[in-house]
Amino acid sequence: MPGASQATAFAPASVGNVGVGFDLLGHALEGVGDRVTVARGAADEGIRILGIRRDGQRVDLPLQPEANTATRGLLRFQRDQRLPALNVTIEKGIPLGSGMGSSAASAVAAVVAANALLEVPLPRQALLDYALEGERVASAAVHADNVAPSLFGGLVLCPTWDLPRVTRMPVPEELCCVLIHPHLSVHTREARALLTPEVPMGRLVEQAGRLAGVITGCYTSDVSLIAAHLSDVVVEPQRAHLVTGFADVKAAALAAGALGSSLSGSGPSVFAWCTRDCASRVRDAMVDAFGTHRVLCDAWLSAIDAPGARVVEQRT
Repeated sequence: MPGASQATAFAPASVGNVGVGFDLLGHALEGVGDRVTVARGAADEGIRILGIRRDGQRVDLPLQPEANTATRGLLRFQRDQRLPALNVTIEKGIPLGSGMGSSAASAVAAVVAANALLEVPLPRQALLDYALEGERVASAAVHADNVAPSLFGGLVLCPTWDLPRVTRMPVPEELCCVLIHPHLSVHTREARALLTPEVPMGRLVEQAGRLAGVITGCYTSDVSLIAAHLSDVVVEPQRAHLVTGFADVKAAALAAGALGSSLSGSGPSVFAWCTRDCASRVRDAMVDAFGTHRVLCDAWLSAIDAPGARVVEQRT
């Protein structure tokens, strides 16, 4: 049976780093993501981006396929799979520069949609490398902590040196994520450039122990262990000043019962892990804290083990 002539895929936003796991951990988010439609075009080879929109408005992003995060990997996918011309339409559900994996979601949605056009679609694992090409465009570095959770869903461990192997980790059932997006913007390239290339040995050991504690807590469903370790002592201190009111927002989350809170990716979004019974209280406290700094924001409550990308519509 031939593949579809057109397919639309949804890829979710994500929390990168999860505080203690810089470039190592990430998890998907429910309720917000990007949609990309890929359709077979005319006989001429190539990729055309027909439009990029958010809330019905045109978004000022590159229309050249090699410069766009959604289509950079699609160019190689098209060549490897010998697909004819492709027309691409991008609907941005994730705010740009939000620290919610916007570029990753577009890249993932594009290759998942294109994969549905194949007579025999590739396994999900084979799509990871194509989607990672979009991350090169966004941050000039290859790290999978947004791409992998957006593609596979859930909480994932994805060290760059071990790719394409990605490990989806268990999450205690009673936990959820509060994600607050202040109406600010932080660009990944600039935020990465701030980071010092050297970390004191004592600080490195502490961060390694905190990462180990969070992972162990997830595998043993020990919420108290996660709470004792979910604190970033290496990257967050170098980036906190980029987000107006961050210290107060984090303090408000912890005071309301969160297990831990930190920047989502490079920010400005801030996440908190908490038990479901206090999630609304944590969300409201974080929003109010941003409000004291006169920063408007959007908020989401999400499962941590949220689903990954999927095809939501296709035509034969």
